[in-house]
Amino acid sequence: MIDGIAAQAIVGDIVDRLGVRVNVMDDHGVIIASSDRSRVGSLHEGALRVLRTGRPFAVTSEEAHALTGTLAGVNLPLRLGDEIVGVVGVSGDPMSVGEIARAIARMAELMVIQQAFLGEASWRHRVRLQLIEDLRTGVLTGAGWRQRQQLAGCRVEPPYHLFVVDGVTSPPGRDPLGGPEDPGERYRRLEADEAATIIAPDPNGVLWVVAGGSGGVGLRHRISLLCRAENDIGLLDAGRADDFPTLLERAAQAGFALRRRLRGVVHLSSLELPVLLARLDPVTRRGAAARIVGALPEELRHTLRVYFTHDRNVGDAATALNVHRNTLAYRLGRVEHLTGRDPRAFQDAVVLQVALHLQELSEPE
Repeated sequence: MIDGIAAQAIVGDIVDRLGVRVNVMDDHGVIIASSDRSRVGSLHEGALRVLRTGRPFAVTSEEAHALTGTLAGVNLPLRLGDEIVGVVGVSGDPMSVGEIARAIARMAELMVIQQAFLGEASWRHRVRLQLIEDLRTGVLTGAGWRQRQQLAGCRVEPPYHLFVVDGVTSPPGRDPLGGPEDPGERYRRLEADEAATIIAPDPNGVLWVVAGGSGGVGLRHRISLLCRAENDIGLLDAGRADDFPTLLERAAQAGFALRRRLRGVVHLSSLELPVLLARLDPVTRRGAAARIVGALPEELRHTLRVYFTHDRNVGDAATALNVHRNTLAYRLGRVEHLTGRDPRAFQDAVVLQVALHLQELSEPE
């Protein structure tokens, strides 16, 4: 249970400060850290005595000769709650080193407690990672959702608020929310209640956030501010879900929406058409896109996207494209010539816009 590397660092610090000889033994009586590195890995019979009795054991010079791997000194149990998880030993005359041994043992116990806490935090983070993965892939059940939350040390109650933050972990090494070294840092920076919120990245590095109750309102605001401050970050606001089946469906829709790169703050409700199209099988998507807009060069596809973004308003679209209205009219005429569909006519515009969505969904991620 005690980490040898961490124990050796503690021992090194004690030796530098106090100049005493110290050993730390694990729950099998084996020395895992020592001021004399040559003793690491050897059995300490005095520690075995402490582990058996649960009491301190002082060893005189005469007694040490009869004990394997043991020098004169004081050996004290290291406790984690009611459990003895190791032994700390300070070499020297037992009468002289008794007080300092107790202080060092207390220091070592604090180290063990910290290590156990970090281990529990790491375990809870792993549970949250798996919980998000099962939620987004649709394999999570209502019972599993409740049970996993208990293991993760949280209780996320409806109404649920689902957010997906794209670009927060890329490029590698750049994470404005603190990075994976300390998952708790993300909760602190977003001022999110870790007991009522789940924040975890998926395998693609996209950050998923599920907040319960009223906490989602403030969290939406704080994530939105982050997206405005970081140009490369996109927020998908999947909205409110009043029960778990709705949350599961929203997570599935969000997964489809992520086929497109997010920029700025995007509401899932505004992506209903791309989400529906994303459910089509890839062969159907690619075939339809190639048949309808496959003949268009990239310049004309971009022109169409801008034109549709501005609700087919020629003046606004021309301004956004930084071209003359006549130039835009010429390009739209070229689209009609190459596809047989006039983007200025409503029905043809619908087909062309759907085809552009299909093509975007078919591009390599």
